[in-house]
Amino acid sequence: MSITRLQFDQLPPDERADLEAALHDPVCFHSDGREIGIAAIVMPLLLIPIEVVLFFEARSDYALYGNPLSHFFDYFPSSVSMLWNTTFFPYLGIAALAVAIVAIPGYALRTRGRHGYAITSFGVVRIRGKKLRVLRYEDIAEVNTGSRQYPQHRIITGELEVKADDGKSLVLYGFNLNARKELIETYRARLRPHARSDM
Repeated sequence: MSITRLQFDQLPPDERADLEAALHDPVCFHSDGREIGIAAIVMPLLLIPIEVVLFFEARSDYALYGNPLSHFFDYFPSSVSMLWNTTFFPYLGIAALAVAIVAIPGYALRTRGRHGYAITSFGVVRIRGKKLRVLRYEDIAEVNTGSRQYPQHRIITGELEVKADDGKSLVLYGFNLNARKELIETYRARLRPHARSDM
């Protein structure tokens, strides 16, 4: 399998250090973290009104029927079936939305600067927080540039496809991707003499 899925901690120490250095180098790191940052702001703002609606729904039920949680604990474990009752859904919704409203910005803050593509000395790495997809230079079949055009895409940008031997690929979107392609090709060229000497 040419593109390897790894956790950050599974990389060897020297490659981990190389990746960390690449993440702080704008030449080697192609960030797409702006979208994550926007989602971390917009999603909670969209969820808060739903949370308020569910809160008022639960409050009106509470006024009519009392606290359902007291009945839940009084008759536990036979009361577990109560979780599937439609009158309990607003309470579950409030809890789920509260977790999402806190977790989405928390994830964005915790993984800030760790969303995008890093060009390292050992390969091209797609990073999403601690999750990595690693395509090593020896497994790259070709590197192609193109563009994303209307009507399929709303924003016209460049496209850099790094294709593996098995046909899978990592695709970078954005501007000025020719410089990234040249950097990848430079690293690949350095490996070729070693590949010949091993044969």
